Amino acid sequence: MAIQNKKRNQPDGESSNIKKAKTGESSSAPRPAPSFTSALKDEETDFPRGGGSSLTPLELKQTRAEGRREAEEEARAEAAAKGNQRKKQMSDRQIKRLKKNEVKKKEKNDEETIRVEVLNYKRLVPGTHVLGRVHTVLPLHLILSLPNNLLAHVPITEISNTLTNLLTAEEEAMAIDSDNENDENDDDEEEKSESDNSAPDLSELFFPGQYFPVKVTNLYPTASQSFISQYPITETTRLAARLEVTLIPEKVGSEISKKDIEKGYFLVGEVKSEEDKGYTVGIGLNPDESSGVEAWISKDEVEKYIPSKSLIPGQLLPATVSSLTAGGRVVQLSLDPLELTRSTVSEVSTVGSLTPGHLITALITAVVPSGLNVKVCGFYDGTIDLAHLPLGEDDVEDKYKIGKKVRARIIYDNQSTTPATFALSALPHVVGLTSPTKEGEQAPLEHAIPIGKLYQSVKVVRVMPDWGVICRTNDGLDGFCHISHLSDERVAVLSNGTGQYKAGTLHRARVIGHSPLDGVVLLSFEQKVLDQTFMQVGELKIGQILKGTVHRLAERMLFISLSGSVDGIVFPNHYADIKLKHPEKRFKVGSSVKARVFSIEPARNRVVLTLKKSLVESADDIPQGFSDVQVGQVTPGVIVKIMDKGCIVDLFGGIKAFMPLSESSQTFIKNLNDLFYIGKSVNVRVLDIQPENERIVVSAKQAAPNPVISAAEKLQVGDGVSGSVSAIHEEQVVVKLDASGLTSLLSLSNLSNQRHMGIDELRSTLKVNDKIEDLVVVSKNPVSGLIIVNIKKSNTPSTTSTKAKTKKEKKEEASASGISKNVKAIDEIEVGQVLVGNIIEHTERGTMVQLPNRSRGRIHPLDSVDDLSNLVDGHSPFKVDQELKVYVLAVNKQKRIIDLSSRPSRISPGGNVVDEELSDVKGLKEGQSIRGLVKNVASHGVFVSLGRDVTARVMIKELFDEFVKNWESRFEVNQLVTGKIISVDEKRNSVEMTFRRNPAKSAKKVAKLGLSDFEEGQKVVAEVKKVEAYGIFLRIEGSDVSGLCHKSEISDNKKQDVSQALKAFREGDQVKAKILSIDTEKKKINFGIKASYFGEEFGEQAEDEEEEEDDDEEEDDDEILIGEEDDEENEDVIMMNNDEEEDEEEEEAEDDEEEEEGEDDEVEEEDEDEDEVEIPIVSSTTKKANKSNNAGSGLAVSSGFDWTGEGGNAEASDDEDSESDDETKDQSNEAVISKSKSKGKGKSKLEDLTSTAPDNVRPESISEFERALLSSPNSSYLWIQFMSFHLQLHEIEKAKKIGKLALEKINYREEEEKLNIWMALINIELNFSGNNDSIDKIFKEASQYNDSRSVHLRFVEALQASGKDDLVEDVFKKIVKKFSAYPDSWTRFAEYYLKKGDVESARSILPRAIKSLDKSKHVETIEKMSLLEFKYGDHERGKTLFEGLVDRFPKRLNLWGVYIDQLAKINDIQGVRGLVDRALNQKLTSKKAKFLFKKLLTIEQRIGDEKGQEKAKERAKAWVMANAKPESDIEEDEEEEESEEDEE
Repeated sequence: MAIQNKKRNQPDGESSNIKKAKTGESSSAPRPAPSFTSALKDEETDFPRGGGSSLTPLELKQTRAEGRREAEEEARAEAAAKGNQRKKQMSDRQIKRLKKNEVKKKEKNDEETIRVEVLNYKRLVPGTHVLGRVHTVLPLHLILSLPNNLLAHVPITEISNTLTNLLTAEEEAMAIDSDNENDENDDDEEEKSESDNSAPDLSELFFPGQYFPVKVTNLYPTASQSFISQYPITETTRLAARLEVTLIPEKVGSEISKKDIEKGYFLVGEVKSEEDKGYTVGIGLNPDESSGVEAWISKDEVEKYIPSKSLIPGQLLPATVSSLTAGGRVVQLSLDPLELTRSTVSEVSTVGSLTPGHLITALITAVVPSGLNVKVCGFYDGTIDLAHLPLGEDDVEDKYKIGKKVRARIIYDNQSTTPATFALSALPHVVGLTSPTKEGEQAPLEHAIPIGKLYQSVKVVRVMPDWGVICRTNDGLDGFCHISHLSDERVAVLSNGTGQYKAGTLHRARVIGHSPLDGVVLLSFEQKVLDQTFMQVGELKIGQILKGTVHRLAERMLFISLSGSVDGIVFPNHYADIKLKHPEKRFKVGSSVKARVFSIEPARNRVVLTLKKSLVESADDIPQGFSDVQVGQVTPGVIVKIMDKGCIVDLFGGIKAFMPLSESSQTFIKNLNDLFYIGKSVNVRVLDIQPENERIVVSAKQAAPNPVISAAEKLQVGDGVSGSVSAIHEEQVVVKLDASGLTSLLSLSNLSNQRHMGIDELRSTLKVNDKIEDLVVVSKNPVSGLIIVNIKKSNTPSTTSTKAKTKKEKKEEASASGISKNVKAIDEIEVGQVLVGNIIEHTERGTMVQLPNRSRGRIHPLDSVDDLSNLVDGHSPFKVDQELKVYVLAVNKQKRIIDLSSRPSRISPGGNVVDEELSDVKGLKEGQSIRGLVKNVASHGVFVSLGRDVTARVMIKELFDEFVKNWESRFEVNQLVTGKIISVDEKRNSVEMTFRRNPAKSAKKVAKLGLSDFEEGQKVVAEVKKVEAYGIFLRIEGSDVSGLCHKSEISDNKKQDVSQALKAFREGDQVKAKILSIDTEKKKINFGIKASYFGEEFGEQAEDEEEEEDDDEEEDDDEILIGEEDDEENEDVIMMNNDEEEDEEEEEAEDDEEEEEGEDDEVEEEDEDEDEVEIPIVSSTTKKANKSNNAGSGLAVSSGFDWTGEGGNAEASDDEDSESDDETKDQSNEAVISKSKSKGKGKSKLEDLTSTAPDNVRPESISEFERALLSSPNSSYLWIQFMSFHLQLHEIEKAKKIGKLALEKINYREEEEKLNIWMALINIELNFSGNNDSIDKIFKEASQYNDSRSVHLRFVEALQASGKDDLVEDVFKKIVKKFSAYPDSWTRFAEYYLKKGDVESARSILPRAIKSLDKSKHVETIEKMSLLEFKYGDHERGKTLFEGLVDRFPKRLNLWGVYIDQLAKINDIQGVRGLVDRALNQKLTSKKAKFLFKKLLTIEQRIGDEKGQEKAKERAKAWVMANAKPESDIEEDEEEEESEEDEE
């Protein structure tokens, strides 16, 4: 310490002097004072021992530092003093040499840095590894996005070896199948294995946005023809066609060393096969080192991270190494997405182990203007260009410094340098292996920014010399504009000094593409691009008018250049409005044309154009697609196909439509080729659209401009008009309107009321050309142009005081125009409003309320009070004219119905609600007790209204606890009842209810039984499960056993129409059934429900009938020759009727039952039914008409359709007159049916659906009709009467609406009832419309919803009755063409011709019918034709036809019988006797002989003489004596006869 103190206290001057002495140097420059002086000078020894120093190490270090600093200061001072003098002494030569040395020094520094370049096609050589992003998935190729705006394609054979093997195997299998396509002995297992081993589609393996390392295989000078020829040429496919790369892991990773495969290493493998617990994966390694190395991924890993929970063989799988097992021979892989994006490579043993996609931490070694130089893994050089640095608008030198580290991902390697260098990307989406997105959105950039988007201003952020500029859009996106897209003119040089495009300048730009891997949108500054109307097909609209240039004329189409890469084509049909013989003269290359977009094909990137002037200049609406087409729309089209029944029309948007023959022209045309040709443009109106079939029906006839309709469109309902009388009819006056010249109808009754005179008096005084003023339009038909007018109601002042005006007068005053204002008022009413109204009346449907806005509402009885006990006689407790508040529940503007509620809980919530309001069945529960109102009393139970739209059914067995015989009298409509809910079916919206106090007692709890618990012959109770055309499926109650009851096991009567019986069954019905057979192996059971199976229940009735039948047979045997005249006269009726029944059965029976049910011999049935006369019933309205003979007459019309239903019998008898010889009784309106001796086989009882109507009296008001229809909603008779009621009031439209309503209300099972309504609507059109279009329309609808044949036949009858003979023949021709398999079609056509007097046409029908009909129908057809000849034609012709029949079928006694009857009708007694003799000469049974003798005796009594009668009796006795045989022989003869007839 003493030494140190001495040193510190030494003066500064001594120290400096000592230094000078030591150095021996002199300097004029002042020296700085030392930081400290040594205090050891006095004690310092001259020669210390050992050459050591007496200074401490710290002092020695400080001394050395001091000396070094002093030396540097001295040198700097000397240089400053001598610098100027030396510079002046340097020569020019020395200055140049100095500058040259400085340049060499700078070049040496540049050699130490790596030049940063961007990737282009010239630098890509085969073998280069690049990181690619899936851009587009095509059927046989992938398009990848590469760095620096490049694209490449991958063939399907370069995906993976596994996928290639699957494709090869599939191709070989297809080749084998094509060689053995006729071999049908392939096993199902082989087919299944083949389908399992089929190659997957590329769309199943890849999706846009995936990253994969690829290897360049080929670089083409222009394009790969194998790729570009398979797809439409677009900008994307054109750029991708130059470069071909591979994804096969064995090729991409062939240089990866096995030593570098360690935990966390990123690689891409291919799924080779699926094992029990995982998948084997092939990874690309160096083949010299990777022998025996396999990768494995467990199924747990797949299920955890793969959405589909499975992998597909051949699929590429990015993964990371999780561990190495089995001594490094098995590589365990992980699919954790976090590991995939975060795994980094820090060191490798060979440069080949670094592949694109690897994430590394790079050290910045240099910052250059074009990017960064970095060190990869400490040994290898790399670069990062400016486009792959997240700079934004910052400068690279400001953001990145030498020595710092940056995380980046390798995007490609540079094979041209040795050793290889790498290019990296530090962009966030590349580092994270995600898709670039727009800020604030999740959609990828290529989806968020469409091609063609125009930016008014983009800012140049950075200039990439000789490559392009990086821009920033106003929405924060990065864009790139290549040097070739900067200007329309070529930019030779681009640098930071180029003033027009330097950083900070603003430009208009348009998006022309995307570079997803670079994260930028590709822009263009070119003015020609900015001026383009569109960039791609998707920007165009159908119907858009464009201008283009003729590019090329080919044989099948014309190519038009439109804009950019989009080309248009024109097919020959669209060259012009006329056919061009020499299109090459009109379309020369380079000429401009005006076209219109006809359709768009985005998949092929092309536009189909039309050059037809009529289509280009058309002002009609153009549909953009099928969904835009609307009924009634008029649009242009082109005829593309002409057929017999119509044309195919091509509409805009590629929509096909069908135009029927009847809608092609206003005039009748047989051949469409006379009117149209392929390629002709037409305007069509859409008539019908069927979205499920994408079918459109159009009309050229209705699209034609009609001046009448156009003028009618200008005329609005409510407009005041005047006119003059042009014609006077029985009920209407035709008025020609003054201003427009249109024709309108005015009711005579309306005019008579205004003129205060009777209709007859008015008709006699009214003359043509009389002026009628003060008219108002009340209705118009926009299609037909029909206008109906009324006399405007006058507002003449009354002599009485205005205060005394009644409500009626005020109402008339308010509606002086004759138009109701509730049309507008109902639009103002909304659900939830509380309104004030007045009670008008109480009806069964509810209480009618007059609202203040001149509209009416209805209060359902259940919506009137919260406690149903307060109801009065089933309706609301309010009085008529009482004012009350109501709540609007629903408004149906179409039907103009307003549902209201007067419940206090609705108007002012709160209070006590006894009966809750129900809107649907969801609020009901089984066992719930509830109150309701009886809605309807039916034959099978009672229907109860529980809510406005909720109805419950109470079956008869659930009405009372005890048996009640006349239970219907216990209930009436709107009666308050209480019950419990049994079941609720929400799907069917059905509710079952019971009134029984203890319903549990009636329920039989049966344990669930199986098939083994039943045996054949057992009788069970079953429930109908399903109804089919071939039978019903039954399920035994208390079990799950179900089976089929075939339709042949439903009825004992073989003649009964089983199809009608099947319609009577409904799902859930209970029936008694007998088990016919049980198949335990197949677990099948068959049922039968014939009445004969239950003899115990029906024993007494069966025995009585059998006894009666036996008695009848005995009487017949005893009295062979006794008959009645009525029986004889109607024999032919019986036989013909039976034949008709056979026809119906044969038409409806299945093929396997035709032989059993189609027997021709009916002699036994005729014999049993000799005492019976059957009158066939044409429709169900006939019988109903008989019950209302005392009803008022309906509206008298010219047609034969009976609006009262009272003329049905006469109509029926006329139809059957050709088959009956009782002509006098056929004109009667009543059919007298005698007592039948048989069991009633072949009879069908028609149910009277009007039996529940009040007192069977015809209603006379709307309320009475509504009341009657409530009780019998399925009665077509009542509905037709209701329509007739409106027709009498000349309310034709209302009558039509009633008919449409009837079709909705009548149950769908009541097909005959619905058919009657359809025929009523057809008759309205026939007699009141007169418009063939409307007639045809309603006829087509009727044919669609009903049996088409029945509709056609009844339509013909209606046409004949209405006198439209011009249409009858055409309809008959359609019938015989469409229903040629039915004899009735031909015979009715022949009857029409015969009645018309056209004998030749009638006779020409028979040969045509024989060719079309089945052989089994020939006899029947010829027989009916013969009958028609006897009735309307030539008797000799009829005899000729019958002679042919009896000669061909001598055993068919029924033919002999009909022939005999026809001869008797023409009083040919000799012919009758001869025929009987010829028939008796055959071998006959006693029963058949009895039939002939009885017929002969009857005819002799009628048209013969006594001598003939005696002779007939003697002949009969002689035959009996000669042919008497034992009973056994008779039975054998009968069997033999039957077998012979069967053979015939």
